Amino acid sequence: MKNSMKMLAMAATVAAGMGVSVAQAVVVDFTGGTAYLAGGSTGTTNNTSLWTDSVMSYEEGGFRFTFTGGYGTVGNYYAIGSRPDGSTINNDVVHAHWFGLSSMTITAIDGSAFDLNYIDLTSNTVEGGGQASGGELSYISNNSGYSMLLPSSDWGFDFDFYGSVGDGVARLYLDSNFDNVLSVTFTSENAYCFGMDNFYINEEAPPLPEPSMLGLLSLGLAGLLTTRRRRS
Repeated sequence: MKNSMKMLAMAATVAAGMGVSVAQAVVVDFTGGTAYLAGGSTGTTNNTSLWTDSVMSYEEGGFRFTFTGGYGTVGNYYAIGSRPDGSTINNDVVHAHWFGLSSMTITAIDGSAFDLNYIDLTSNTVEGGGQASGGELSYISNNSGYSMLLPSSDWGFDFDFYGSVGDGVARLYLDSNFDNVLSVTFTSENAYCFGMDNFYINEEAPPLPEPSMLGLLSLGLAGLLTTRRRRS
């Protein structure tokens, strides 16, 4: 383990020496950040508080979410009610109601480029608080103009306060069009409710194999080569 950590450190040092920036991986889960509210006040997300249709922007982990044309919702949105067993859902999200609101944009606070790797979609429904129709027209776009249609997703997690069963979370993996971007914007033509959680940004490459594993791989390759030579 120590050796692999040294190898990772050496790789980072070499990259820095070559002028390659090593971006820090961040997961924005909408907990512990700051919501900037209409009227000038602020609030801190804590898996309990909720600001509905009153958020101008939200900052967490070095990133800013800006709402244009209206206000957004941030906080423990899906815990308005409770599950059938009486428990509540304590999980902060970002949510948008597209009446008046025209877009929601994420940028790095320092203006740097970033990779948006994947997000968890918690709602994308034409009907507020209900099931998706399959005809939702919601989009994710990068600053270069590339745009992609987002999948439909039932409102909420396992149970919502209307008593219906949601589909939980639809994890959306993004392709290279969302690497090295300056901004990512979300819009919708018809979704009444649109929610997201867990923005995975600048995800690190998988860890290097342990030296012992590298040795086993080398032995395996050597064995294959020996077998082929014998057959020939």
